[in-house]
Amino acid sequence: MGYTLGKFDGIMGLGFEGLSLGNAETVFKNAMDQGLVNEGKFAFALGDNKEGELTFGGVDKSKFKGEITWVKLEEPKYWQITLDNVSAGSYSSGKTNGIVDSGTSLITGPSLEIQKIAASVGAQANLLGQYTIDCSKLSTLPNLDFTINGKAWSVPGKDLVIQSGGTCLFAMMGMDIPTGPKWILGDVFMRKFYTVFDYENAQVGFAEPTY
Repeated sequence: MGYTLGKFDGIMGLGFEGLSLGNAETVFKNAMDQGLVNEGKFAFALGDNKEGELTFGGVDKSKFKGEITWVKLEEPKYWQITLDNVSAGSYSSGKTNGIVDSGTSLITGPSLEIQKIAASVGAQANLLGQYTIDCSKLSTLPNLDFTINGKAWSVPGKDLVIQSGGTCLFAMMGMDIPTGPKWILGDVFMRKFYTVFDYENAQVGFAEPTY
């Protein structure tokens, strides 16, 4: 439905050739090969209710502070990484995996796991497979922690809700991908961290934002 109603001409994928049809060279790899970018990196500062920025060919040092924490990909296909754990309140996933993806608005995970998290915070499923939550409960929601290489990257509970028209939508959704990643760390996650995609070295980096 979104693709039918959306006012855009297409989607420019920023994954690797392993996902392209007919092994076609991707746009960013083509730009690298032509020497059009200084480095084989691109980075997102999604802004968190402020203006965002996508940088091609490097990073914008004004958008983050401290060091970038680098995480190697499981394979150069999706931007897929190993997750030591996903936790929220009493919920804990154990070792799993996920992709970092700017094209996914919410945070998604296996349907049964999302059901457990939703039940623990009192979120109710609707007919579209999404969850709503009582807006009065926002201050009591636990943080959602993704532990990666031993370090926890936390999304505050209040940021796991999208408020619109008096409705509070729980910003997590069940999605089962049989041969793909278990979790998708979409925009709800990426808004909290400056996120760098390093094509040359097959790794993704996170840093504390300045915005």
